[in-house]
Amino acid sequence: MANSILTTLTSLPAYVAFHLTWVLHSLHRPLILVSLLCLLSNPAATIAKLQLFYKTFLYLAFCQDKKFKIPKEDASAHFPTDFGGTAPAAVSIKSKTLILIRHGESTWNDTFNPGGRNIALFILCYIPNMIKAIAHEVYFFVAGKDSQSWFFDSALSTKGVKQIESLRKFLQKEKLKLGSGQFIDKREEDAIRELLNVNGAEKKSMVVSSNLRRAISTAAIGLSDRFALQHANDDILLLPSLQEISFNPDAQTILPPKGIAQPTWCDRSIPGVPVDKFSALIDTQYHTGNKALDSTGLIRLNEFVSDVFSSKCEDRDVVIAVGHSLFFRSFFQLFLPRSVEHISKKKKLVNGGTVRITLGEVTLEDGTKVYMIDPKSIVVVYGGFGKHTKK
Repeated sequence: MANSILTTLTSLPAYVAFHLTWVLHSLHRPLILVSLLCLLSNPAATIAKLQLFYKTFLYLAFCQDKKFKIPKEDASAHFPTDFGGTAPAAVSIKSKTLILIRHGESTWNDTFNPGGRNIALFILCYIPNMIKAIAHEVYFFVAGKDSQSWFFDSALSTKGVKQIESLRKFLQKEKLKLGSGQFIDKREEDAIRELLNVNGAEKKSMVVSSNLRRAISTAAIGLSDRFALQHANDDILLLPSLQEISFNPDAQTILPPKGIAQPTWCDRSIPGVPVDKFSALIDTQYHTGNKALDSTGLIRLNEFVSDVFSSKCEDRDVVIAVGHSLFFRSFFQLFLPRSVEHISKKKKLVNGGTVRITLGEVTLEDGTKVYMIDPKSIVVVYGGFGKHTKK
């Protein structure tokens, strides 16, 4: 009963639209006056914010992002049996190791989702939390902080930072075990070496991220010990194909095409990553801005696997991808064989959850490239799916 009430209360985007309409109607005159004052004092920032508001209403109304279905057919017929496929003959495969990390809780999640909180307490505090969120958004608008927002491209929340700091501490602890023979599965040990980019890693790795701030911060904080080593050409490459599958404001990127990524509040005290070095750590050469209004999650899922095997990542054997829950769940649904039952198809990767897999690419006679995850390769490094977690 409580879940049913909560679902009704937090129905999106209707609930958000109702509150925004109510607030705007109640405060439209003061908002118009404040907007004019902001426009006069900082025109560029004000215009950027107003454009963001406008785009958000467009996406809420017309975005096609979640309007796709996973195709019934899969690529298993083109992959050999030792890769989980059904191809009768020997097949030439290119393969790469992927390590997927889900971002920590965001400010949007903190406002609209109960998470692990008591549902009754969440409902009781919902309006105060909404007022707090709107107050932050108004402050960012009035202060001309066009690269900061509570709702749009939402940053990590306080809880989200703690979740990712827990991942960082886990990696530090596991690093001490390297070479000791304490790992039950060698692939787990390999994952720790790859994540931290330490000596002894058998394969060269790189870090890529969604173009949304919470994913970028997750990469910088969770893997800060890696970046503190300051290896040459070791940075965070933004891939727009990893942008979350959603029409909500928190899934719209603030960062302009090939723009400079500015640190959020949680990026100003990352161990080993000085705040004045943060922007240089983020490689935006492939960042083309926000996803297209007519884009779908299916389009970007296929773009992502293509990116992994493209020149963007061609000289690295391991790609560490920091992204989002719906994207990763859809990723497993699309690229695991349809005959395989796995929790990753039904449950979201938890905040900070980290999973290692092998992704294969086969080129057909007509030049078409098909992709598949080797079902036997899935290894949970940290966290897990749903309530099935590992720490």
